[in-house]
Amino acid sequence: MGCSSIISEQDLDASFTVTPKVDGTYFWWNEITLSDDVNSFGAAHLQFVRLDAEAPAKDLTFLSMVQGEAVTSTQRTLIAKRDGMPKGEPNVILDVVHDGDVRPFFEDGHTVRIEWTGTTNPNFTAWPTGGITVNVKARIVLDD
Repeated sequence: MGCSSIISEQDLDASFTVTPKVDGTYFWWNEITLSDDVNSFGAAHLQFVRLDAEAPAKDLTFLSMVQGEAVTSTQRTLIAKRDGMPKGEPNVILDVVHDGDVRPFFEDGHTVRIEWTGTTNPNFTAWPTGGITVNVKARIVLDD
């Protein structure tokens, strides 16, 4: 049985804006680029994904559900999600759904496309013009 060692950790920053559609759903996408080529490592794994509410939101309860999917030219893969948000918590860690190697999602070795979808809380009605921005912090662990 072999083991691998952590060579590097890469923190990724992104954001998405939640502007609910009539049916209460929302959609946004990001392309996130790393300076390192993930294919120069033996494996890359998602360690965590954290969402942070931006003002005027005090917490993330305006969301009922959020999910992030890695999208390539040939497939979509759910990587993280969360159902329900705790009241009073301005940042929330998502459940990492994909615990395998994420290198295939970086088709050019550097850039990944993440699509954010979900539903909003129908009891939340204080939507500002332009929606609410959610900041994303994620970490990828690169192994040898």
